[in-house]
This record gives sequence, structure tokens and C-alpha cells, in this order.
Amino acid sequence: MATEANYLLVDIALPVPPRRVLTYTIPPPLREQVEVGKRALVPLGPRLVTGYIVGLLSSEPVSPPGLKPIDAILDQEPLLDHHLLELTRFVADYYLTSWGLVIRAAMPPGIDRGTIRTVELIESPDLSSHPLSVDRLIKGTDKLSPLQREILTMLQTRGRMDLSSLKRRWPAKEVNALIRTLVNLDLATLVYREHMPTVRPIYRSLLDLAADRAVVQTEIDALRKRAQRQASLLEHLLQSGSKLTSAEATAIAGVSGVRRLIAKGFIRRTTEEIERSPWEETAIATDLWPTPNSAQQTAIDGLLEGLRSRTFFPALLHGATGSGKTEVYLRVIGEVVRRGKQALVLVPEIALTPVTADRFRSRFGNRVALLHSGLSPGERLDQWRRIKRGMADIVIGTRSAVFAPLSRLGLIVVDEEHDASYKQDDEPRYHARDVALTRGRMLGIAVLLGSATPSFETTHHAKEEAYRLFRLPERVENRVLPSMTLIDMREERLSRHVLSRNARYAARDSPTPPLQNEGTGGSGGRGAPLIFSERLTDAIKKTLAKGEQVLLFINRRGYARLLLCRECGFTLRCPHCSVSLIYHAADGRMRCHYCDYRERPPSGCPQCGGIACGWFGYGTQQVEAAVRMLAPDATLARMDRDTTRRRHAYRQILRDVQQGRTQILIGTQMVGKGHDFPGITLVGILSADASMQLPDFRAGERTYALLTQVAGRAGRGDRPGHVIVQTYNPEHYCILAARNHDYEALYRIERPLRERRGLPPFGFLVLLLVASSHEGHAQENAERLADLLLERAASFPDRSRGQALAIEGPAPAPLYRLKGRYRWQILAKGLDPRALRHWVKETIALLPPSEQAGIEVDVDPVDLC
Repeated sequence: MATEANYLLVDIALPVPPRRVLTYTIPPPLREQVEVGKRALVPLGPRLVTGYIVGLLSSEPVSPPGLKPIDAILDQEPLLDHHLLELTRFVADYYLTSWGLVIRAAMPPGIDRGTIRTVELIESPDLSSHPLSVDRLIKGTDKLSPLQREILTMLQTRGRMDLSSLKRRWPAKEVNALIRTLVNLDLATLVYREHMPTVRPIYRSLLDLAADRAVVQTEIDALRKRAQRQASLLEHLLQSGSKLTSAEATAIAGVSGVRRLIAKGFIRRTTEEIERSPWEETAIATDLWPTPNSAQQTAIDGLLEGLRSRTFFPALLHGATGSGKTEVYLRVIGEVVRRGKQALVLVPEIALTPVTADRFRSRFGNRVALLHSGLSPGERLDQWRRIKRGMADIVIGTRSAVFAPLSRLGLIVVDEEHDASYKQDDEPRYHARDVALTRGRMLGIAVLLGSATPSFETTHHAKEEAYRLFRLPERVENRVLPSMTLIDMREERLSRHVLSRNARYAARDSPTPPLQNEGTGGSGGRGAPLIFSERLTDAIKKTLAKGEQVLLFINRRGYARLLLCRECGFTLRCPHCSVSLIYHAADGRMRCHYCDYRERPPSGCPQCGGIACGWFGYGTQQVEAAVRMLAPDATLARMDRDTTRRRHAYRQILRDVQQGRTQILIGTQMVGKGHDFPGITLVGILSADASMQLPDFRAGERTYALLTQVAGRAGRGDRPGHVIVQTYNPEHYCILAARNHDYEALYRIERPLRERRGLPPFGFLVLLLVASSHEGHAQENAERLADLLLERAASFPDRSRGQALAIEGPAPAPLYRLKGRYRWQILAKGLDPRALRHWVKETIALLPPSEQAGIEVDVDPVDLC
């Protein structure tokens, strides 16, 4: 606790620019409230923002000039303990980001106060007396671009909007130009408006006994003669031992009766926090635990030995799909909980949390907590508070749960550790798996990484014996791994073409024209995409006839990938991003999957006016349409980001598959890992080549992982599984390795390729993305940064390290334009991670602040696209 005698200044980490920690003075009335780990409301320019107290400073009686006082302390007790402060500080330093941003990522969203900048339209003047109004500005063509008129129309509809909301929806360049125009014309004003927390704990009022039980019994006896209802209320509270709500108490004794009993001191009002639970029902733990097989028991024994060492114990559980990795987790966590410690289980996808949570709750009851962004804000806050109070032994969550406030943490499990979803896309760009390892090292506890397809970095550490390796080579109950058949779609397309040509020749001599199959499902009709090969079509029909289930995997959502004019070659592209718009049949719109721009498909070619426009490529929606034609009587479900936006939608989809109500499941990567569907015996992978075509050195590794994980959904019950993979590259080494379930073959081929280029796991990377709304500026700034990096590397103090520092680029980013900003990238490489980060950080610091703001820094990138 700070006192006036000890501390006069406080260090605040802010989740907004500037990235550095700022120092404020502590007003005398607040000095008793200030503690490290609490939040404070502080001035930053003309606004107030929520920051995090990370340090207390002694000072001379007269504070240094220019420091501002903090405005308020927002918490009664610290939200962050010493360990979490240390962890978030390390993460910020490692990933070259703001400490405040990392802390905010560790907090429940929606709890902060502050002020936000708002654009408000000024009441439009009389058109006859004013040369320009909002209406005239919208209709005019000289002052605003079409996009700015679209923004202004939305602003006029609402009258007032947050500036940050406008910039999230439209390019910042267009928004800023529009706001300047409106302010200069006296048609709008920028104001700061107080922003209160959007989520808080909720409480309810309860009534409880306030007097000794014997005294209450005496009063009950006295009241039975003159106030029977009051006596009944006291008797109910005395016998039940539970509290009543005001409504329940009033129903028994009436309003006046309740008031009299409160006035006489027999009952009292209390408040109780209401937990917004994410669970649909109370969990009942079972004592029926399956007996581990020999491989599982070996892993369990080794992990328990590591727990007993009470030191940092990183381990890899490399098990085939369906080999019982979750049972190993459960057994080891059971021992952790028995010792009075807590466990954290990370999963890569929100869709995996219900399945995982149900398994853990069936063993450990209601001592399990959930923490992920799919919860409502209130549920997420209450789960976080429950964890912080020590009311949960096991926490299951996605990426951000790595910062869960567990004070007795004894084990961290990272399931599907290879998954790229563990890396945060925007700032702070941390990798949850690596943060989990850092947290384990700080606390001296075990960290268990599990996967059927471990990342190359994790495999390398295991081979170098930095991690303890445990293997589960076979499926439980001696079930066989699914067989895999590769379909060469080049031959399939050629044979379809020949059949179609022969049919057209035969039709010339036929007295009646043949029936045209215009189905969407790749039946061979002209212009129809080739979705299902003949082999897969037959397999689907036979599987359904046997009463078994089918999983069809295509890692693209939407209906069609491209609208192309066959006369002039025009493709409909996003006006803000360098990607084609994707057609979604559900709402009849073309959409950008990056900025969510939408428009209706044109009736003709916007460029040449022709009508020979057609769809190319296919996604989950077109596959669904094709399946409905192929098997009209089958029940099917589609699981992608579009169908799981509604709350608990993914839970219902998974439940229907588990219970056999869904015969065919169509999905993207969210169905391809971690799920146990005993009834699925056939998996069809419709396009195995998409991930291989990406300009990324991890493309082969990812393709292998994707194929292996999706294939692993087949044959997990008492019937064998079969996988049909459609590909245009059946001879590619990563596809052959997946077919043979041979991870080592893939590693042997990939290892020398990476080692020669100094790529992970043999070197370290920092991806620098330079963006600007002006195309030329992005390239100029990227070239200037590259020159500075080379100059700095040449003068690096340690010559041996300096020689190991190198760059690739600058070059246009694969996604060259995103949300109206042009992007160039530089890949910085080094053999020493500390030297690499230090080099990048010092070089960026040489640039003016305006250029620094346009640079995105991604340490240890998992995606170079």
C-alpha cells in the first residue's frame, strides 16, 4: 500500500500510443489507494484513458515539472499479481510491443473507463441561407469521393459515431479526409465523450437472518399469535438456512412485514454477486475412468515424475489422431488437482472448448472454468473473477487464456500445439504456446505440448532433448488409422472432358437431345466446377447406405471464389484490398473476407458490358448445394465462420453430429482437429492443394498437418475409416507423407531446406510490414528501413553476431493492399533471437515517429502471407 511518505509518483503502462511507460504524480487524496497491479484513469493529451500501475517511485517533495496527476484509481484490489506483471513485461519486451497492450490482452474486455473521440454532425442550416449542407454534400460530385459520400450517409443516419468505429469500417485515409472537410465547412465537430465500462459484475439483494437462532425462535413463538406471516418468514429462514430474494420474502410476509422485521433487527439485507455461467447445466463428475494402455501409462508416469521434480519441465506428447492424448491430460491434471494446484488447458479454436470442457467436467465437476472470446462479455468477466478468486482448479480456454489469473498454477497443457491460431494476428502479436512455455519457466512447473502433427520448432527441441518426448504411436483399443486414397484431379478432369465430348458427338445423331445435368456438384456439366470425383461420389453414397456418417472438408467458405468475365478477363475485386470478392449465396452478396466490404454481383461485366460472367472456384456453400443434389434425403450441416456466428451454434452442430442426427458434415478447418465423431467413417478432402500454393516456407508442414488432422476424424469408432483426398499434386512429398502417416519423412525432407536458409527452427525471424495509404510512400519507407537495417547490421558491436543478421526484401507483401493501405515487407533473420530483436528495435528507433507508426513488427511470425 502506498503512503504519502513513501511514494509521490507512479509509472503507468498504457494500451495506446505512446508505447513507453509514462510517469504521473499521485494526488494526496489517492495516495492510500495506489498499488501496483491496479488500474488508473489518467490524462493523455485531451482525453482520459485507463492505464495499469506497474511501478511506484519516490521523489523529492516538489514533483518534476510537466507531470500530470492521475485522475482516479479504478480498483479496490490489484488485478495483476507480481507474476503476471513479470510475464506481461517479458512478452512486451520479446515481441517488441507495448506493455499496456499486453496487459489489456490479459484483462476481460469491456471493463475500462475513458473518453473517446466522437464525430457529431451539426444541425444542418437552412438551405436557402447556407451555401452547403450535408444533403448537398452527399449529392455533390466535386468535393467527396463515392466512398466518402457512403460514409457521410451512414453518419447522417446516426447523427453521431465514434471515430474509431468509422476507421474500423472504412479506410482511415478516406475517413480523415471526410472529417477534415466536414469540420472546415462547419458541418461537424469532434468531441470527447466519456466512455464508461460496458460490462460490470451484477448483484442481487437478499434477505438473511440477523439475530441469534434462539432469539429468532422466541420471536417466532410471539409472532404466531398476532403476525402469522412474519412468523412464517422467520421460520422459513431459520429452517432452510438459505437466503431469500426480496420478492420471495415479500410473497411470504408482505412489504410491511418485511420492513418491520428489518426495523426490529431480526432480518437484514445483503447483496450477492450473480455469476453469469456459460454452462447449460450442472456437471456431475463420474468415477468411471478408462484404463490407460501401455503407451498412455508410460507417458503418464513420465509426466508425473516431471511434476515431482518441481522444476520447469517442458514435454511433447506426440500421439497419432485418436491415440488418447486427452486421457493422458486428464490423468496428469487429476494428480495436479489432488496436490492442491491448478491446471491451464489451451485449445486453438473456440469450437473445441465445448468438447474439451465436457470431458473435463465429467471428471472434475464444477471446478472447471472457461475463458475465451466466444463467451458473452458478462460471462467472460465472471469466469475471470471466479478464476482470480481461486474458485476453479482447471481453466480451459483459447489463446488469451494463457494470461489467466491462476495463483496456484501447477501445469499448463497446450493441445494441438502446432496450430497457427495460437499466434495473435494483431498487436500484441504473441504466440500463446511460447508464452505458456515462458510462464512455465518463470513458475518452475510442467508444460505439456500435445499434437499428432507437432510444429517443426517443437519437434526440433524434442530431438535436441530440450523437451521430454512421449509417444502414443497407436490408436486406443487397437483401432487402425484410416486408409487414404489419393485422387489425381488432372486425370479426373481429363476423363470428364472426354466423356462430355463423346456425349456431344453422340447427340448429333440422336433423335432426341440428351438430358443436361445442370447440377452444381461437379457432375460434368459445362461450366460446373469439378467438386466430387467419381470415386468420392460413389463412396458417399455407399457410406450413407450403410448408415454411417461423412465429413467433407474444404478450407474455403462462401459460394464461389471468383467472378470472371470470359470476354475481357475482368474480375470483381475489393476496392480496399488486393483480393477478389467472394460470392455468398446466403445473402446474395459479394464479400471481402478481410475488410467485410460487400456489394451485389453485377448483371453484366462492369468493364466491357458483356454477359459472359461466370463463377470460378467453390467454397462450403457451393459444396452444400452440391451435396443436396447428390444426396437429397440426407441430413447435413455446414460448419464454418458464417454458420457459427450465432451464440452456441457450433455446440448444436457438434451435438447433432455426435448423436447421429447429421449424416453429412461439411466444414472448414474448425472441424478438422480435436473432435471425436465415432460415426464418421468417410472423410472427403475436396482440395488438398490450397495451402501448398502459399508463398510460405511452412506450406508443406501446414498441408501435412491439415491432411493428417482432418483424416484423423475418420474411423474413431468401432468401424474402420477411409479418407479420399482430391489433389492436383498427388506426387508432392507432403501429401505422400500424410498418406503414409509418416511425419519423419516430411521432417527429413524439410530440415535441410530450412537449415540452409537459416529458417526456424534453425534461425529466428522478425517480419516488418510497412504500410501507408500512399502507394509510393510505403515503398520509400520500406526501402529506407531496409537501408538502415543493413547499415546497423554492419556496425553491430559483436562482429560474429552481426554477420548472422540478414534481411530479405523489401518486397510487396503477398496481400499488397489491405483496408486501403499499401504494404511492403522485410524479413529480418538472425541466429541469435536477442541480437535480432535488439537490431530491429534500435533500427526502428532511428526513424521519425511518423514512420514508426506505419511499421508493424511481428516477432517469430507463423504466416508470411
